Amino acid sequence: MEALKRKWENLPLRRFFVLTVLFAAGIVVLLSALVIGVCGAFRHWLLPDPNAVYLTMEETLENGEVLEGTYLLNFGDDLSQLPSLRIEYDGTAVSDEVAQTRYSIQKIESSVDSLTPKRRLAYEACGVVMFAAPAILAFVAIVFCSMFFYRRKLKKPFELLADATGQIADQNLDFEIVYNCRDEMGDLCRSFENMRLALYENKKAMWNMVEERKLMQASVAHDLRNPIAIIEGYTEYLEANLKGGDISPEKLGRIVKNLAVAAKRMEQYTESVRLLNQSEEIQPSRKSISARKLTEGIAEDLSLLAEKDKIALRVTKNLPDKDILIDSVLFCRVLENIVGNALRYAKSEICLDFSLKNGMLSAVVTDDGDGFSPEILNKKGESLPVSGEKGHMGIGLSVSRLFCQKHGGGLEVSNTSRGACVKIFLSV
Repeated sequence: MEALKRKWENLPLRRFFVLTVLFAAGIVVLLSALVIGVCGAFRHWLLPDPNAVYLTMEETLENGEVLEGTYLLNFGDDLSQLPSLRIEYDGTAVSDEVAQTRYSIQKIESSVDSLTPKRRLAYEACGVVMFAAPAILAFVAIVFCSMFFYRRKLKKPFELLADATGQIADQNLDFEIVYNCRDEMGDLCRSFENMRLALYENKKAMWNMVEERKLMQASVAHDLRNPIAIIEGYTEYLEANLKGGDISPEKLGRIVKNLAVAAKRMEQYTESVRLLNQSEEIQPSRKSISARKLTEGIAEDLSLLAEKDKIALRVTKNLPDKDILIDSVLFCRVLENIVGNALRYAKSEICLDFSLKNGMLSAVVTDDGDGFSPEILNKKGESLPVSGEKGHMGIGLSVSRLFCQKHGGGLEVSNTSRGACVKIFLSV
C-alpha cells in the first residue's frame, strides 16, 4: 500500500492531473446517472398508469333509485374477481333480475395536467433536479480537482520555493530544500537546491578570497615593520655617528649591506601582493597538448633550477601518450612556485610524481626538509601561509592554490616521513 502511494505521488504532473480528472468525471457520470434514474422513477410513479382505467357500475332499481360503484382496473385483469353490488331494499336483498345494471369504462389520462397541485410541483422539481444535477456535479468536480491537484502537487513545493527565495533575498544561503517527489516540481526544487549550493559555494569562495586578502594585507603590514625598523635603526645610527667619524669603513660597509638586504625584503613583500592581485584576474586558456610531452618539458626545466641549487630532482612520469586540454603556462607557473618553495627548504632531494587519472592531471612534490608547520597544516590551505625562516613569505602556495581552483582542481599540503608534501591536481 505504501509503495502504491509513493508511486501515485511520484506521477508526473500531467499524468496525475489527467487521472484525477478522469476519476472525477467517472464519479460525476455515476452520480448523475443515479440522480437522473431516481428522479425519473419518482416522476413515473407520480404519473397515473396509462394502462389503468376506472370501471363504473350502476344499478337502477324498479323504484328508480340508482346505486353506483367505481373500481380501478388494469388492462388484462381477471374480471371474474370483480366484486358485485349487493342491493337491499327495506332490508331485503334485491335480485339481479329486478335491478338493471349498466357498466362504463373511463381511461385515465397519463399527463401532468391530470396531477394534483402537490404532485405536479414534485414532478416539475424532479425535472429541474435531473437537468441541474450534472451541471452542479461537474462544477463540484472541477473545484475538487483543482483543490486536490494544488494541495497534493503544488502547495508544498510552492511554499518551499517561496521560503527559499526569501532566504536568498535576505542573503542567507545556510538552508536546504528537501522535496522528495520525482515529478516536475521535484525536479524544479532539486534544481533550485543545486542553484543554492552553487551560490553558497561561490559566496564561500568569495568570502575565503576576501579573508585571504585581509590576511595578506595584515601579514604584509606586520612583516614590513621589521625591515622598516631595521632601516630606521641604521639611519638613526648613521646620523648619530657619521658626524663624529666614529664608524669604520668595514662597519659602514656592513651597514650598507644590511640596508640592501632589508630593502630587498621589502621588495619581495610588495611583489608578493602584486602577484596575488594578478592571480585573481587570470583565467585559464586551455589548449590540446600531449600529456607526456608537457610533463617531460616541465621536468627538464625544473631540473635546471634544482641543479643551480645543488638539489637532486627525481621525476616519475606514469602518463599515457594522449592529448589533454590544459593551460600549460599556468601549470608550469604552479609547479615553478611549488618546486621553488621546496628548493628553499629541501636538504638534498626533491621528488616529483606525475599521474593522469579520471580526467585529473596531478603532480606531487615532496622534499626532505623539515615539513610544514602545524599552523599551515591545520589551515588546510584555506589561509595564507605565514613567513618562512629564509626570508620567504610562502605566498607561492596561496597563489598556486588559486590557480589550481581556477583550472577546476585544487592544492593539498601535508607532511610525510621524509618532509613536506604538496599535491596539485587540475581537470583536463
